[in-house]
Amino acid sequence: MKKVALTLASVLAAVAFAPEASAVPAFARQTGMACDACHFNSYPILSAFGKSFKAAGYTMMGSQGKIEGEHGLSIPAELNMAVYLQHRIQKRSGTDVAGTKTQNSGFGRIDFPDEFSLFAGGRVSEGIGSLTEIAIGSGAAGLAGTKLVFSTEVGAMHTLVVPFTVNGLGPQYGFDLFATGSTANGRPIENQQTFTGSYFGTNTTASGVTLGVVSEDFHVTLTPWAQGFATTNSKVTATELGATYVRAAYTPTIAGFETGFGVQYYTGNGLKGIDAASLGKVQAPVVIATTQQATIDANVNEATIIDAQAQGEVAGMPLGIYASYGTAPASTASKTNAYNGGTETKSHMGILADVGVIPHVLNLQAGMSFAKTGVKLAGSNETDNAIVIGARYKLRQNVKVAIAYSMMSGTSYDAGGSNDATTAQNAGKTLMNLILSTAF
Repeated sequence: MKKVALTLASVLAAVAFAPEASAVPAFARQTGMACDACHFNSYPILSAFGKSFKAAGYTMMGSQGKIEGEHGLSIPAELNMAVYLQHRIQKRSGTDVAGTKTQNSGFGRIDFPDEFSLFAGGRVSEGIGSLTEIAIGSGAAGLAGTKLVFSTEVGAMHTLVVPFTVNGLGPQYGFDLFATGSTANGRPIENQQTFTGSYFGTNTTASGVTLGVVSEDFHVTLTPWAQGFATTNSKVTATELGATYVRAAYTPTIAGFETGFGVQYYTGNGLKGIDAASLGKVQAPVVIATTQQATIDANVNEATIIDAQAQGEVAGMPLGIYASYGTAPASTASKTNAYNGGTETKSHMGILADVGVIPHVLNLQAGMSFAKTGVKLAGSNETDNAIVIGARYKLRQNVKVAIAYSMMSGTSYDAGGSNDATTAQNAGKTLMNLILSTAF
């Protein structure tokens, strides 16, 4: 959020000089600003202004008209909506079971579309905003996530209260500003090997309330949550928010780079308070007990992740660097860690660089990761390493094509390992994603 003034004057000035976009999504419609105003390099990475907009609860307006009335009524004159569409071809190098065809066969799996989502969001009132996603999958449409953001300006800070539910982005969905893979939909590249949160599987279903304080130089959030999605309406009964997620970050500007240094801490039991009869509707951990209630009682959500990022320019080219490191404790005979079903400590370290060789048009990416799976093989904790390369080209500001390629190695891919590349239906040692996406 570096030195971005959240005043009406600055917003109107930004609108006046913002470049025209050929097509704009929901928040762009509300502010009258092009997509690049809120995003660094490319969607979904946030720029300083984008972080400020999010901290203010998606409420800032541009030239769009408002309907106002007594007792705080202040909504945009139009309902701001957007569509996100992504086509994908995914190719892996594993071995299929005889008679089946997956990403391992032919040109790979053709996902047309891979994602199709309808978003509605923005200003609800002064200091209150929202974001809702409806996704289409398996021939049906349904809620994918929703949050209501109460943001109060207190001096140079904002206090946040964010009730939310999401089908697959974890408790960090409530509020996060990093592009380190801390939330899966905020990562700069399709392939997820360099992101610790994705490697641990922290992007579960989640319902909870995020409480936070945000300023230009730091943000801290506390999120009590349950590992269930759309509780009650999706037939999941949750009577407690048994897990806790804590996020703290320091975000100074160093040598012209907007930086961030943070920690994510997961603890507690996200299944505590989930009715045993609805356990099958939750992304539950490995069952280690004979009854559903015993499985709930044995669950823990435990992991610690340290992450850092830097965004700026080198020789006139935008450069983003995103790094993370974390550990997830082993499961035992009496408890199952939802982020590590193995009997050894799971660990992961990853780093990714994203450089705009043609600013705002062509980006090249490269990264690597080093991990231990938590599974013991031949007396040692398995290793799982990766090298990732990619490229992203904007056909238009809101239309892009991208390719990402990952090459994996380590003892987990050896005979008998958890990723044994010779075992039928395993993923193999390489992954390629070819993406065409647009938001409008």
